[in-house]
Amino acid sequence: MKRLTLDNAFAIAKERGGTCVSTEYINTSTPMRWKCANSHEWTATFNNIKNHKRWCPHCAVNRPLTIENAKQLACSKNGLCISTEYINVNTPMQWQCMKGHVWTATFHSIKNGKRWCPHCAGNRPLTIENAKQLAHSKNGLCVSTEYINVNVPMQWRCSKGHEWNASFNNIKNGKKWCPHCAGNRPLTIENAKQLACNRNGTCLSKYFTNSRSALLWKCAKEHLWTASFSNVKHSNSWCPFCSKYKREKLCREIVSKYLGPPSEIRRLDFLKTSENYQGLELDIPYYDYGFAIEVQGVQHEKYHEFFHGGDPNNLIKQQARDQLKKELCEDNQIALRLRIHFVLAVTIIFVLMKKILQSFWNF
Repeated sequence: MKRLTLDNAFAIAKERGGTCVSTEYINTSTPMRWKCANSHEWTATFNNIKNHKRWCPHCAVNRPLTIENAKQLACSKNGLCISTEYINVNTPMQWQCMKGHVWTATFHSIKNGKRWCPHCAGNRPLTIENAKQLAHSKNGLCVSTEYINVNVPMQWRCSKGHEWNASFNNIKNGKKWCPHCAGNRPLTIENAKQLACNRNGTCLSKYFTNSRSALLWKCAKEHLWTASFSNVKHSNSWCPFCSKYKREKLCREIVSKYLGPPSEIRRLDFLKTSENYQGLELDIPYYDYGFAIEVQGVQHEKYHEFFHGGDPNNLIKQQARDQLKKELCEDNQIALRLRIHFVLAVTIIFVLMKKILQSFWNF
């Protein structure tokens, strides 16, 4: 087999419309510097560029989806995307299966939910008529004139004339009907303010819709965030800013007992990108051991209104940054050995980290 040289790196970069910035080639597993047509620079091995068909990770993070992506997705399921416009992954679009059934669903639910035609699956979409029939079965009325989905609040009226808001799902599956008749008078903004006061904080919202709607809260340290009344009351959660740093500090203390203190340098040059000029940050880096530990919250796996600023697209960007960080670390021989979710209980964190560290280094 002919030995590869720097010219081979130059050639493959040219094929991708870019250049190889490195001046030396050692082998296929040694990191090299590359530059794309948009002048983004990054580090990757020759093997990753050639065999894994990867190119600029910066461009890949920001490549927007289009209506063509929706059409290709529908085609892969032997169907059609009837919509003529794509806005974002969470905006409803119209789809048609090979049997001619037409329905509305988001790009995200079609791509990641492994769902296709609800008619073929026997899950015909619900309508306002279903809500009216459900209310009639309870000797009441559905006052709303529009049905959106099972989780959107609707207005209902019982046989005694009481009116309240609740989702279709709550009425159908929660076996709940009129909260006034049941002695469970609906919550108000005063309940939220009292709950915040009990936590030495404040509820800044002026209106209360239901226990699952987002409210604005402020802790004693004046951190601001949004969360539902239900989450704050029943999940024993409070300020996410205060708790995040406590969990990360705890993880760092546990690992330090086994490996000594981690490096104070948390942003290396190869983690700098055009969108993060200061560099992506590693939570608990151990460069001498060739690995780093990430302490992550729920916002890395699923949409959270507070952490993602009310925009579901920010979850996609967050996950793209996580993947980019992972690939940049791997290309530079730094393994992200463990990702710990800081919602884990203290004892679970300790046991989990001890077990994994022992398995890697035989402590």
